[in-house]
Amino acid sequence: MMGSGGFSSGSSEEDPSSDVTATSSKHYLCGYCAAFTNIAVTFPIQKVLFRQQLYGLKTKDAIHQLQKDGIRNLYRGILPPLMQKTTTLALMFGLYEDFSSLLHSHTTAPELLTRSMAAVLAGTTEAVLTPFERVQTLLQDYKHHDKFTNTYQAFKVLRVYGMREYYRGLVPILLRNGPSNVLFFGLRGPIKQCLPEATSYSTHLVNDFICGGLLGAMLGFLFFPMNVVKARMQAQIGGEFQSFSTVFVKIWLERDRKLINLFRGAHLNYHRSVLSWGIINATYEFLLKLL
Repeated sequence: MMGSGGFSSGSSEEDPSSDVTATSSKHYLCGYCAAFTNIAVTFPIQKVLFRQQLYGLKTKDAIHQLQKDGIRNLYRGILPPLMQKTTTLALMFGLYEDFSSLLHSHTTAPELLTRSMAAVLAGTTEAVLTPFERVQTLLQDYKHHDKFTNTYQAFKVLRVYGMREYYRGLVPILLRNGPSNVLFFGLRGPIKQCLPEATSYSTHLVNDFICGGLLGAMLGFLFFPMNVVKARMQAQIGGEFQSFSTVFVKIWLERDRKLINLFRGAHLNYHRSVLSWGIINATYEFLLKLL
C-alpha cells in the first residue's frame, strides 16, 4: 500500500504491467471521489472555522453567528469548495503520480528528491484553482451576503476588477500547497508502517483513516497562520493588493502580537482535519483497491 521508502506511490497491490494511462486516470478519479465525500460531511465545520479565522471569534460566537444566518445559509458557498476541492485533490493525487513517474524516468536523482519535487509541482499546479477558494471566502463571509447569493454572481462581481482579482491571496496558497504536499506524501508511508498490521479491508480502512487524520491534523495546525492570512486577503473586493507580509503584520498587531491569537480556531481545525483527511485518505485508498 505505502511506499517503504517514505513517499507513497499508490497501492502496492496494483498490477505493475497494467496500462499506464488507466493507472494514472485511476488516481485522479479516486482523488476526486475522496474530496466529494469529505466536503459533503465537513462543510458546516469548515464554515465555523472560517468565521474564526477571518474575525478572530471564539467557537461559540462563530456557531451563534451561523445560527443567526439560518439553516438556508448553512450550505451557502458549498459549490466553490466542491468544485475546487474535488478538482484539487484529483490533481494532487494524480499529478503527484504523473510527475513522480516522469521525473523518475528522466532523471537519475534519488527517489526522495524526485518525489519531493513531484509533490511541490503538484501543489503548485493546484494553485491554478485559486479563484474557487477566492469565491468560497466571499460567500462564507456574512459581510458579503447582500452583494451576491450564489457562485455565479460572485464570479461575475469579481470579473469587473479583472483576472488578477480572482487570484488575490495566491501567495499564501503557494506557500501552503508545496510544502504541505511534500510532508503529506513523504510521511504517509512511515506513519502507516507504525500502525498495527492490517489483515482485512476493514483494518486497512481504519489504518488509512488514522494515517490521513494524523497527517491532516498536523499539517492543518502547522499551516494554520497561512490560511488566516489567506482568508483576510481574499475577503477584500477591489482596492490595493497588499503583500503577504503586510497583511500578516496587520493581523499580528490586531491580535495583540500574541502567537496564540493567530491560532484562534486551530483546535476546531485540528478536529476537522482529523475527520476530513481521515475520510480523504481512507476513501482514496479504498477506491484505489476497488478500481
